[in-house]
Amino acid sequence: MGDYREAVARWIRQLTIVLDTSLTDQEQARLIGEVNGPVEFTIQLPPYRWAWQQAVARDVMEAAAEAGMAALNEHLNPAMETTRYLLERLSEATGRPREDLMQEMSIVLDAAIAASEDPPHGEGPSDDS
Repeated sequence: MGDYREAVARWIRQLTIVLDTSLTDQEQARLIGEVNGPVEFTIQLPPYRWAWQQAVARDVMEAAAEAGMAALNEHLNPAMETTRYLLERLSEATGRPREDLMQEMSIVLDAAIAASEDPPHGEGPSDDS
């Protein structure tokens, strides 16, 4: 699955959890972490002459990861709330349950992304070697 396709699938999973009003904020955060897995940054630190240099580098990397996650959340949280609001309004307007709308959105988006990832017939790599 492509990166974009996986990002959309992750978004749908997060929305599904956030829209479940029976869950507390803490339960939602825990489930999102379980469903999407941890965010990991893997950077190989070079060998340092002194132990304190490695400790400083590790602290800087941890601070950078935390800053990156904070910046990401500044964008994701408003987007999630906006999408939640739009789904609720669409559900009210159409009389369809949010769950049905989520399922339809997931299927339509996945199909659209898959179609855009596949080259048009006859334009892919040739088997003539």
